[in-house]
Amino acid sequence: MGPQRVLQAAVAVALAAIAPAAAAGPEAAAGPEAAPPAAPRNRERIAVIDPGGGLGGPGPTDVPQQLQTAIVAAGFAPVIGDGVEDALAGRDTERDAAALAAAMATAEHAFGALACPEAAPAARQAIGIGAARQAAGRPVPELPRAWAYVLLCADRDGQVDVAHRAAEQLRALGGWPDVPAAVWAKYPAVDAISGRDMVDLDIEADEPGAAIWVDFRPVGTSPVHVVLPAGEHVIAAATGNRRGWAAGTAVRTQKAVHVPLTDAAGPWSEVARRVAGWRGKPPSPDELAWVLERVHARIALIRRGDRIEAWGQVGRSEAPHLLGGEDGAAPLSDAGRVLGVIADRIAAWDAHAPDPDMPLLTEGSGPRGARKDQAEGGTRWWVYAAIGGALAIGATIIVAQGAASDRQRVELHYP
Repeated sequence: MGPQRVLQAAVAVALAAIAPAAAAGPEAAAGPEAAPPAAPRNRERIAVIDPGGGLGGPGPTDVPQQLQTAIVAAGFAPVIGDGVEDALAGRDTERDAAALAAAMATAEHAFGALACPEAAPAARQAIGIGAARQAAGRPVPELPRAWAYVLLCADRDGQVDVAHRAAEQLRALGGWPDVPAAVWAKYPAVDAISGRDMVDLDIEADEPGAAIWVDFRPVGTSPVHVVLPAGEHVIAAATGNRRGWAAGTAVRTQKAVHVPLTDAAGPWSEVARRVAGWRGKPPSPDELAWVLERVHARIALIRRGDRIEAWGQVGRSEAPHLLGGEDGAAPLSDAGRVLGVIADRIAAWDAHAPDPDMPLLTEGSGPRGARKDQAEGGTRWWVYAAIGGALAIGATIIVAQGAASDRQRVELHYP
């Protein structure tokens, strides 16, 4: 058989190997395990990111919930749980914030049920947690309401001294409108230290330099020496994300108080700080990649006011990019179309097909290609396909097609 016949036979074998896969489409080419392009695979996780924290533009406040519902309906899994959804909106859900909310809810429910034996301890728990958060620089609007529960319960139970102390603290915090005027009249303002013994006290926290607050006012940093009137006090300490509190009665026999500190940072505090740092603006690809890696997702729906954008990355080695171009961005009301774009991209990624959003690799992208472009006066791209088994003698067929031409050249190389 002459060289010409060998060449014709090789081409015939190669085309016969290629034709069935090309005719069957990308599903067949990817193999029997590939997912259909129209259906999501393996409950892909999608993060809903709102750099504006829900305040970045018009729209209802329940938009995150609506998007999560749409994500589930499309067959995906929203990134939720343990406060991560708040972190993706730049809101840090700290551990003691949840404990404070729980204590306040218990106190409110018990007080409404006229169960002061339950309401007062829950309110005092909330006061201690709130004091520690105040020392850490957090706003604590719950403190006046918690002291109001203590005052009203003490008044109801005839605990005059407790009620007087609660009224003092409540006045220092600005009062509470739900306390009836008749109750206020029973406990007028008096000199807090007049006629009372004074107690020397050394206060220290687990970490030197921690801020120390007594009765909701700063008194210095750990360790610190204070002189307090005998009686009940609330002491709080904080440094960074670590904080703690202690409450009790100051007496001469106790010369020192140690305040233990615990880490109140939420599990997603770092993500929350990162998203909040974007200040409502779209993140850079590097910033988005950092967040996606932390929440273990490769797709994000980024809300920008009343619009959403689909961003994603096949793997960590590449930066996230807008999926589908203009089709990947739409009003909130058209979230279904954006999720359809995401489904198409995931199907292509899982089938190991070329990413339609990424430019094809060109020979001109390297130094050799640059030299070739200069020599030929233009850019050309080549698709190389190694077809094993086309020839029994082990030769390799290289099929090359010019971008500006429909001509093909087949070369036969012998080992």
